[in-house]
Amino acid sequence: MSLMKILVNATTCTVGGGVQVAVSFITKALKEKRELSFRFAVSPQVLNNLPVLLQQDERILALSPSPANLWSGRATRDALHALEAQFQPDVIFTVFGPAYVRFRTPHVCGIGDGWVTHRSKIALSVLPFLHRLRCQAICKYKELRLSTKDYYWVEAEAARSGLLRLLGLEPSRVKLISNCYADFFSTAAKETAPYKKNDGVTRIFCLAAPYPHKNLTIIPEVASLLRDRNSALTYRLIVTLPDSGGEVRKFWAMANALGVTSMIENAGYLPVQECPRWYASSDITFLPTLLETFSVTYLESMVMNKPIITTDLDFAREVCGEAAVYYSPLSAEDAARALESVATNRGLYDALVQRGCARIKQYPTPEEKYETTLRWICEVGSRDA
Repeated sequence: MSLMKILVNATTCTVGGGVQVAVSFITKALKEKRELSFRFAVSPQVLNNLPVLLQQDERILALSPSPANLWSGRATRDALHALEAQFQPDVIFTVFGPAYVRFRTPHVCGIGDGWVTHRSKIALSVLPFLHRLRCQAICKYKELRLSTKDYYWVEAEAARSGLLRLLGLEPSRVKLISNCYADFFSTAAKETAPYKKNDGVTRIFCLAAPYPHKNLTIIPEVASLLRDRNSALTYRLIVTLPDSGGEVRKFWAMANALGVTSMIENAGYLPVQECPRWYASSDITFLPTLLETFSVTYLESMVMNKPIITTDLDFAREVCGEAAVYYSPLSAEDAARALESVATNRGLYDALVQRGCARIKQYPTPEEKYETTLRWICEVGSRDA
């Protein structure tokens, strides 16, 4: 068997879970000992999240801005074409697309944008009218940049079904590979001492970027309701918001209006490696999200032994099963009631943690996900050889 040449394209991974997935795959591929030759085109965000000792690897080329940018992204798209021509790979793997480049080489493309594959009325309902129109236009732009000649991978059945409908693909062209937590979470879970609450405060961790569909603006209202429901209990809601942005301004305006700013702690943007200690020092994970493909926050919470409160929507139930308490997605009252029930019922709390420990075993380890993904890439490369 001749040496297989794989070009990994992570130039579109600039925020959130996409960066985590790219970093996990590339870290393992950089250490690959088998008869495979890799080159990597990455965004600056992916490069900066790689282990320091790997960032200088000569096989890595950092490109910006994202090729998704219609005008300024042209230079990156041209650079990807040039890299393809120079390296002459057998297969190209875009971690998450669209790639916004029509490659000549057989192409495996990850699709993790729920707005494209399975957007819902409830997610659209929280967007202002003009924002909704803009969102739909962007989704159409992304759809047009997907090719029926490519092969795909997705992390959830909802995304797979949606992509098959969207592009009219043969099922054999779309591979379902479940998400997984990062390697260091297992180590962190074993090494972290059991959390002992000594100040009487229930700490609720809300790890999410301020996209409208994450519905973080429900948090101030939930905080207000928790404060008013039982004055004997004290809550602190921990968010991970940047310093600016429309959703951020809206969030703090609501918190100020409701008088709950003292109940909210902002950890700011968290590098992936810092997340375990924030889980470890919290009691509960709260995800008010209205649209996901597969949020790794669910798995991270399970491996860190934290109960989950989240929206009663198909994508959440698909991942969490019985390892979460669900609430009506747009109801702050229902969310507050669910959080209070877990905070005040130790039996329920422990049961959720145990169910999470059992549930996490159904998902691949980072090594298993890497191997499954690599097999799919190599299969496509061999199939079209």
